[in-house]
Parts: sequence; structure tokens; C-alpha cells
Amino acid sequence: MIILISFLTLISISLFTFLMTYLTQRYLTYKDLLVVPDLRSSHKEPKPQGGGLSIILVLILSLLILSSFDLVNEDQYLFFLVPGLLVAFIGLLDDFWGIKPLIRISIHFLSASLGIYLIGSFPIISFFEYRIDLGVIGICFGVIYTVWLINLYNFMDGIDGLASLEAISVLSVFSLISYYVQLDSSFSYLLAILTSSIFGFFVLNFPKSKIFMGDVGSGFLGLIIALISIYSSLSHPQLFWSWLILLGVFLVDASLTLLIRIFRGEKFYIAHSSHAYQKMARKLNSHAITSIFVVLINILWLSPIAFLVAFDKIEGILGVLLAYAPLVYLVYYLDANLLDQQDA
Repeated sequence: MIILISFLTLISISLFTFLMTYLTQRYLTYKDLLVVPDLRSSHKEPKPQGGGLSIILVLILSLLILSSFDLVNEDQYLFFLVPGLLVAFIGLLDDFWGIKPLIRISIHFLSASLGIYLIGSFPIISFFEYRIDLGVIGICFGVIYTVWLINLYNFMDGIDGLASLEAISVLSVFSLISYYVQLDSSFSYLLAILTSSIFGFFVLNFPKSKIFMGDVGSGFLGLIIALISIYSSLSHPQLFWSWLILLGVFLVDASLTLLIRIFRGEKFYIAHSSHAYQKMARKLNSHAITSIFVVLINILWLSPIAFLVAFDKIEGILGVLLAYAPLVYLVYYLDANLLDQQDA
């Protein structure tokens, strides 16, 4: 009976998010608040953005209701929800009115610092037989890591369904890892709630999107995934390596592309379309196939390695190197380091 109620709750959350996203899309279209594609865009038609707001609103409402029935623990979500709202707010302003980069990045650092403060510390790092407590250095790394994931998720939210599918697949897999490794069914269910709220948006974002997630959604997801990865690794240090493995496609593509652009002396802070996933989408002439391909990599390649690391069958750093090797080659193969005509 409890399992049935939990399952119906997850379905209800997805349906509610779908409804909220649909109403948001209709309203923004009616008000003609549309994003007009430019030469660097992966889309050809004007569409509304800011659909990620529905994910956030439904998630907040769901968590408050479920908390009142003691079905979720406040300590397991307040650390990401409070700073997440700050990032979402600045993202919403940027989506519709524009925010100066310095103000935006300052809020990102503030939110990341608040999140680390609420968590309490950065996890001990497992490195072969050693357990390394980085102390203050770890906290600084955690803040930088969180800010990078906020912006990374924005960079990778460029084609239909990719950002939402990445979050759905990564959170779903770690929900299983949490259940079997941490033996924490409550936290596992919390991740399922988050996944369900994203899925309702995904339906209208794929295979041909009717609305974009926008900075309000991508920044929010980037921050909460970063903070959840830190929080969940406090008791089991090897799990941080598992998170790095599960996020491999986004981390490798965004990080390598940024480093290459810096090395080439380009204005890396200027919008571009030279990420590997964007190259693949143009080569295949399909957002859907590209997004599905990323999910297949997550499920068939990255997830098994992440599980092996989580169960201490493979050393964390070796698992990351093994997982990233073909991803680095894929970025190279897709010429993510070369500019297309629209980026010139």
C-alpha cells in the first residue's frame, strides 16, 4: 500500500509539473515573450523560455506537503532549496530582463557558499587507501565546483531535452545508488521526487520543444545537483567519485570546450555553439537523437562504472579516468575545439 501511494505521488508530481509548464508556455506565447534565435542558436523558431520555473514551484509545493506528513526530511533538502531559490531568482531576471555578468556570478558564489555552509563541510576525499580531509581548501573547492556546475548546466542547455534528460538519468541512477549503498530510502525517494518534477517539464521540452528551461531552470538544477553530490558523499566519500562519473558527459564537454577556447585565446565568455553536443546535433540534424545518445552513454557506460566505484569495486580516481577516456575522444572526434561558421 505504501509503495502504491509513493508511486501515485510521483506520477501526480509529474502531471502537475506538466500542467504548470503548459500554462507557462501558453501565457508567455500569448504575451509574445519569445526568444528569437540567432546565428549561434540551435533552434530555428522563436519560443518562450523560463519553463524551469514550473519545476521549481512544483518541487517546493511537493516538498512542503510531503514534509508535513513526515514523508521527507527537511534536513535532506533545505540545504539545496534555499540557495537554489537565489540562483533561480537571478536566472529568472536574466531570462526576461538581463542581468550584468558580475552581478549574476556574484549571486552564484553567494548561493554556493550558503549551500556549503548549510551542508556543514566538504566530504573527505578517498584516494586509494588514503582518506584526505581538505579542510578549508575543500570548502573553497566545493564553492568553485558548485558555481561551475551552475554555469556548466547553462552551457549544456542548448538543444531539446538534453538538460532535463541528463538530470533525470543522473538523479535516477543515484537514487538507486543511495538506496543500496547508503541504505537511505528517504533520501532515495527525495531524488525520485526531484526527478518526477523534472519529467513533467521534459514532456514539453522533447522531442521538439515548445518551451525552453531558461537560466531559471538550468542554474537551479546545476546548483542542486552539485550540492546533493557533496551532501550525499559526507558519509560515503567514494560517492563523490560516482557523481563525477555520472556527470561525465556534461563535465567533459563543457570543461574541455572552455579550456580549449581559453588556450586558443578566444573570448570564452562570449556565446558560442562549439560544444561537442551542439556539433553532434548539427551532424545528425536531430536534437532528439543527440539527447538520447547522451542518455545511453549515461546508462550503458557511466552508470555501471559509478556503481562499481560506489560499491568499492574500483578505486574512484581510476573509475573517473576509465569513464572519461572515451568522452574526451568523442569531444576531439566531434571537433569541439574548432569553430563553425556561425561562431566566427
